[in-house]
Amino acid sequence: MGFTAKRGAVSDKTYTVSGKTLDEINKDMAKKGPPDPNDGKRFSGSCLGKLEIDIKPKDIDYEVKSSGGKFAAIARLKSGYVTSTSVITTPKLASDKDLSDKARKEWQRFLVFVGVHERGHADSYYALAVKVMEDMSGMTGGGAGSSENEAKAAATKALYEQITKKYGGSGLGDLVKADAKAYDSKTKHGESQGALLDASIS
Repeated sequence: MGFTAKRGAVSDKTYTVSGKTLDEINKDMAKKGPPDPNDGKRFSGSCLGKLEIDIKPKDIDYEVKSSGGKFAAIARLKSGYVTSTSVITTPKLASDKDLSDKARKEWQRFLVFVGVHERGHADSYYALAVKVMEDMSGMTGGGAGSSENEAKAAATKALYEQITKKYGGSGLGDLVKADAKAYDSKTKHGESQGALLDASIS
């Protein structure tokens, strides 16, 4: 099957907003909306992403050579996963009974495009997982020893050191944040996709 990228769960949750007009609802979203992970500013929706690397000893393949009682090994990944998961948060209106038909229609339109924007984040996180997978697939670790097992252990250590140096600690989280920032910059936080409520409609 090989070392692959996997699209994990995309879960949804909501927060409740209220108001008798779209303008009041817009202001309530500005107070209650989820904060952006990069700048802390509140927006109508969010999609928090996470990448996880899952590799086990059985996922490593070795190429071993011996000469004069010495062994040399190269380790590379043959299987395992990089998985992207996402949690999407969108607003939910407590009641639309005070809204006009036009305002109600605008609210429903807005919700659709907030969803489009946030699911675009989830798609982008998966694309990022694919990039990480492709990068890790090309990594190799080399090691030597007086036995085949020693050489394999040294090669494994070298491979893990490469992976950890690039993706350990805050590495994956920083990549996710940078991806979110780039997508929001491209879409103006969803405005270019229609995720902007026309609060002037009464």
